[in-house]
Amino acid sequence: MNEILNRREIAEGVHFSSITDNRYKKNLISVIFYTEMNENTVTDNVIVPELLSKCNAKIPTYKEFNNKMSRLYASVVNGSSSRQYDLQALRLSAFYLDDAYALSGEKMTEIMTDTLIDCLTDPVTDNGAFSAKFTELEKKTVIDNIAAAINDKRSYATDRAMQTICSGEPASVSAYGTEEKAREITPESAYKAYRRMIESMPCEIICVGSSDFSGVAEKFTEAFAKVGRHDIEATTIGLSAIKDTPKEVVERLSVNQSKLVLGFKSHCEDLPALVLLQKIYGGTTSAKLFKVVREKMSLCYYCSAGLNDLKGVMLVNSGVENENIEKTKTAVIDQLEEMKNGNFTDEDISFAEMNIKNAYMGVADSAFGVSSWYADRILKNDIVTPEQALSRYLGVSKERIIAAAKSVMLDSVYVLTGIEE
Repeated sequence: MNEILNRREIAEGVHFSSITDNRYKKNLISVIFYTEMNENTVTDNVIVPELLSKCNAKIPTYKEFNNKMSRLYASVVNGSSSRQYDLQALRLSAFYLDDAYALSGEKMTEIMTDTLIDCLTDPVTDNGAFSAKFTELEKKTVIDNIAAAINDKRSYATDRAMQTICSGEPASVSAYGTEEKAREITPESAYKAYRRMIESMPCEIICVGSSDFSGVAEKFTEAFAKVGRHDIEATTIGLSAIKDTPKEVVERLSVNQSKLVLGFKSHCEDLPALVLLQKIYGGTTSAKLFKVVREKMSLCYYCSAGLNDLKGVMLVNSGVENENIEKTKTAVIDQLEEMKNGNFTDEDISFAEMNIKNAYMGVADSAFGVSSWYADRILKNDIVTPEQALSRYLGVSKERIIAAAKSVMLDSVYVLTGIEE
């Protein structure tokens, strides 16, 4: 995939982008709204894409809508919410068969664009609010999802660690909010969140597939002209401030395996070197955390490092027995010191480069992968192809990686462990 994104503004705060690639038999149209993560609004926002994706005023029941999608070669309209750095991303997408493969000559792109716009701009309402019945159904799902999140202890520990690491910043807000806030959702509050989304949140429309999507741009331009866009929200993503003294938090639950999350921070401007550092340190199966801390020292069940580049945060996640928590913490920090001292090889660098190359070359394997790639590049204000991005990571010197390692400092330690007897 070497075609750069064709991006242009079609309404106030609304940008339209498209990539045409004849390898795909199915097309993807994604409409993504962004707003700053906020504990007072995040939960109402979560429910909006779910309500919009299952019906609209022209097809007003879930059953009718599902039946229509089934007849259209199992097309899908999907709604989701996620945390992207400091931002909440509210996504409404259509995934469908390209016109060229429709057996009866259906104009699939036109049909699905109209359907997606109807879902977005003409939802099922009752007296100026969302349907009480539909709101209650989706509200229960949100509550169940929040309650169930604690069952995935690894994900739960990461989320709780981020609350400490990025304390006071939007990135510390849980992706789905709290169960208490979810129970307060009403048809009126959800509809208010919807109006704010459609009228004021910055929006990216990204299309990927065999179509040229020219008609899609025209339809969305017309649709947003009727919305009355105004007072577009400003959205920013900032590096997380580094604490003067590392903060340690211990949380106790009924768990069989303790979770240890170490949060490191860096304001290093040499991102390629920082990414290669993360790969060599804990991002692959040949990384130091895996080979030394997990395999050689046998201190944990898993141990890996992930990088949140725009926040300048590197998280090290591990699953450990309670008696090995302190030993693992020490070993993880020691391996970072090894990186700072240059105790890694050219082979380690080559393996890290190969890992990045495999990931970047896999972006074009699906329309969703391409859409996600460019959505992230837009947030980074650096719209490049995977091939262009990859070139930055090849040939980075050992000295640059050592300098990046020396910029990394321990910020927070989070432990999820068992209840004391």
